[in-house]
Amino acid sequence: MEFKDPFIATGIGSFPHKDEKEVFRLIFKDFSEIPFWPQLPKRSFFEGMVVQYAQGFPSLKWDEKEQRVWVDTTQGFDNELERFYGWLENGELEPFEMTEDFAIGLGILKELASQDRQKKMKYIKGQITGPITFGLSLMDQERRPIFYDPTLREILIKHLSSKAQWMQKRLSDLFPGTQTILFFDEPSLSSFGSAFSSLNRQEVILSLNECLDAIEGLKGVHCCGNTDWSLLLETRLDILSFDAFNYLEMLSLYPKDLKAFLERGGILAWGIVPTSEAILKEDAQSLVKRFKEGVERLSKKGIDQTLLQRAILTPSCGMASLSVPLAEKVCELTAEVSKRLRKK
Repeated sequence: MEFKDPFIATGIGSFPHKDEKEVFRLIFKDFSEIPFWPQLPKRSFFEGMVVQYAQGFPSLKWDEKEQRVWVDTTQGFDNELERFYGWLENGELEPFEMTEDFAIGLGILKELASQDRQKKMKYIKGQITGPITFGLSLMDQERRPIFYDPTLREILIKHLSSKAQWMQKRLSDLFPGTQTILFFDEPSLSSFGSAFSSLNRQEVILSLNECLDAIEGLKGVHCCGNTDWSLLLETRLDILSFDAFNYLEMLSLYPKDLKAFLERGGILAWGIVPTSEAILKEDAQSLVKRFKEGVERLSKKGIDQTLLQRAILTPSCGMASLSVPLAEKVCELTAEVSKRLRKK
């Protein structure tokens, strides 16, 4: 796969804003080369990380007042399952559409269609909650994570794969000829291998690969915590998106896996700009220095620095937990770090 834009910048997804137009302006200003549609969980319950992508799931229930969503398999489940598999058999993507109630940020795509904005675009990005995080967060009526039920796990993988296909088709239809990037967001993988997790390695890899294989274009996984990086590097992802501000040293403990990933054309998305109050102690110069130190650390592990040029720069995670001013500072610094590294 070709990647000719080292140190280009993009975002992860979520913002603390409630007005999507304010966020659109930020993206046009700071991420014009890889724009993306923003998630606004503070605007609506329906833009939460799980419920946003649950629309259309068989036997889905929700209680907006209690801020709860779940799957109820006790009533009408067989009929809904038959309809669901009918959609899949017929190759229908419309039932997996994300509507404005669940993702008002998709409105940015129409504004990106102007000729001036398209001239600046090199890629167009979307994101979706990954199967592990989705399956551990969405419960059945007994409050058991649906990932541990083989039937529901199969449904969730096909559901998310179809959501991703719908999203990619939407991006490709609006921007023909522009390379798409889709990230599967997997914060729950931070618990993999811990005493609190009973996840099976092969089930995780198979689940991720089925979702990754469902789409064309560049596809990645974003994990904002520490994990067993060899697991993710073993999947068929093109881009590994990680919190480079906090966990570069942990990733460097997997030099063999990382080298193999980069040598087959893989790309690292460095979350070098912190999405916490640590941002108050940083500026563009300090973050450029931190990035270079990270490259040096990896090169000392035997990784060719030329391969590390295959880098996208991002915030370390989504920004929904920040104040609006801090989120805007993160965007500005990400763009500035990208600019400085590209000049060099």
